[in-house]
Amino acid sequence: MSEDELTAAVRSLARYLRANPLACDSATGIAHWWFKPEEEVSMDILSRALEWLKEHGALEVSQGADGRVRYRRRGDDAVLDLAVATRESLTARKHD
Repeated sequence: MSEDELTAAVRSLARYLRANPLACDSATGIAHWWFKPEEEVSMDILSRALEWLKEHGALEVSQGADGRVRYRRRGDDAVLDLAVATRESLTARKHD
């Protein structure tokens, strides 16, 4: 798994959340619905990207009555932008 893949997944999730700020879904639903058809993402990368966004204040996690964990946006576009910029900065440093 590459850092580039993780950064691309974070970018894609942020893009989706900007366009759909009320979206809320499980990791499986996110993998199926939130990515463009040409964007293939493994569940490992997706899990890491969701965790990254959560740790950086852009996602919150809740557990539904059915026991499944769901993710939804937390904060505004500025929070998403900062999380993406931080992720991109780390990836760029690893390429230097």
